[in-house]
Amino acid sequence: MDLAIYSQAKTALAEYKTVDEVKNFRDKALAIEAYAKQANDYDLERDAAVARVRAERKCGELLRDSEKAKGNRNTGNFGGRNELPPKETKTLSDMGITKDQSSKWQKLAAIPDNEFEEAVSLPGSKPSTSHMLKKDDPEPKRMDSNALWLWGTLRDMRSKKLFNKKLSDTTGEWTEAMSDDALTIINQLKEWINE
Repeated sequence: MDLAIYSQAKTALAEYKTVDEVKNFRDKALAIEAYAKQANDYDLERDAAVARVRAERKCGELLRDSEKAKGNRNTGNFGGRNELPPKETKTLSDMGITKDQSSKWQKLAAIPDNEFEEAVSLPGSKPSTSHMLKKDDPEPKRMDSNALWLWGTLRDMRSKKLFNKKLSDTTGEWTEAMSDDALTIINQLKEWINE
């Protein structure tokens, strides 16, 4: 296939009607993307990535539509079929598609057109299916800074091997005020741990 076709992936993909055709196009785009990366040709790498992502979206649309079609076969009059039984349907494995790819590509196909076009058109970035789908993932909860500090302090105590020494060796040079303060803190810590 000619590289000019890849630069016009949106138009070229409209001609394909089967998952096999689109998957073949996607695989070729992926190969060009890998070649361009090795050749340090970022523009070609980005163009191939756009073609690949467009193909993955089109595969997702075709896979989604074929799943819907399977669900509508037994809806004819009197419980009969609306259509003739389909020719033997290819499995994902037959088409060289994993269940994970099928799921991701169908999610990619569900992204509204304007959001998808905006994502593949961002200047300077190489689009990817995974990156586009991560926008839907919730932000991970940030850890409380006190929890992180406490964990770090306990690890510091262990790394300095404080637990291998007698407490009196470590606290022997404290003043009476420091010892009193430490005892108060230790009692508070005991209560906190036992809550």
